[in-house]
Amino acid sequence: MLAYHKETLENEALVAQAKELYRMKFIPKTQLQDITSRLTLFHSSSNLLIRIGFFLLGCLLLSAVAGFLALFFGTLLDGDFEVLLFVYGVIGIIGAEFLARIGYYQHGLDDAFILSIPFFFGMAIGSTTDSTSLVFLTMLLLGTACCLRYVHTLSVLVGAIGLVGLVFDLIVNHALIDKLFLPFVGFFLACGLYFISLKFDKKKQYYLYSNAIWVVKGFALLLAYFSVNYMVVRELSEDLMHIVVTPENDIPLAFLFYGLTFVIPLLYIGYALKTKDRLMLLLGLFVLGYSFFTIRYYYQVMPLEIALIFGGILLFGISYWAIRKWKDKETGITFQPDRSADSSFILNAQALIVTSQIQTKTISATEDKMPFGGGGFSGGGAGGNY
Repeated sequence: MLAYHKETLENEALVAQAKELYRMKFIPKTQLQDITSRLTLFHSSSNLLIRIGFFLLGCLLLSAVAGFLALFFGTLLDGDFEVLLFVYGVIGIIGAEFLARIGYYQHGLDDAFILSIPFFFGMAIGSTTDSTSLVFLTMLLLGTACCLRYVHTLSVLVGAIGLVGLVFDLIVNHALIDKLFLPFVGFFLACGLYFISLKFDKKKQYYLYSNAIWVVKGFALLLAYFSVNYMVVRELSEDLMHIVVTPENDIPLAFLFYGLTFVIPLLYIGYALKTKDRLMLLLGLFVLGYSFFTIRYYYQVMPLEIALIFGGILLFGISYWAIRKWKDKETGITFQPDRSADSSFILNAQALIVTSQIQTKTISATEDKMPFGGGGFSGGGAGGNY
């Protein structure tokens, strides 16, 4: 099923762990270089900007091929461009297989060809059948297949979006169940994805897909929150079920969605602190901020400037209390620097701030009142006069 040699993929995972250990100062640079030189590796780009550049180059290459085929075969097809979309998808498969054969992995060029597979086939299915359900089904199947075969992280996100879109389309456009249950279906679907990701994360044989599992986990956490967020549910209720919300008439089960809008972020944060789950903690803080935005969007409890002042005071108090409580702890939740965090940006910022605060004064050369070499008062030389 894998398009790459499994041994080389294992070497890539080993080098990634070695780089992480070097960044956390657990191993010296010489040991990292020794590990890297001894292993067979793929052609890859560790720099994100370079990888994005190669991805754009791959997209330009695909667009050039697509334009060439459309120019020469467009008149023969008599406007039937659906066939060309299938051909573009096949070209994406051929390019992805070729790049995998010659050892391009997480390079940027391979990303362009791999992502083009569900993109072109989805467009071809949609233009041929005019069915959004089949488009989402194509995204689900091809996204999952590309993730499994090419160990491609973004492909699993395409598959997850296809799964959610397929379920929602069946409910909204095909009346699989009543639209009233759409938020709860999304919530339980997210719970299912989250527990599946946890189950696969515990099995060591799936460690090559650890990044894909991490993406599914984050996607599930966001889906669970936004499925029952009051703003999302209210806007969808007005659009899909044509419910008119007035001060006297709110959406069905409004009290439940009000509560879940704030309970779920607090559960995320509490559970993340207990299990030391950084991803859940960051997403919990993000959705908690969105919860306050949701309430302020519909109810102006106080002026914005007053809310910002009280919010700043509250955050300062919580931060001060947390620092005093955890600053001396060395294990668990602590205020000590995290060795796994990249502190180069912070160090550069500190150096820039210190440099900007130092006032340097240029020492100008002053004229010497006792010149030498002219036979003057100092007797440093002989001049032409007395």
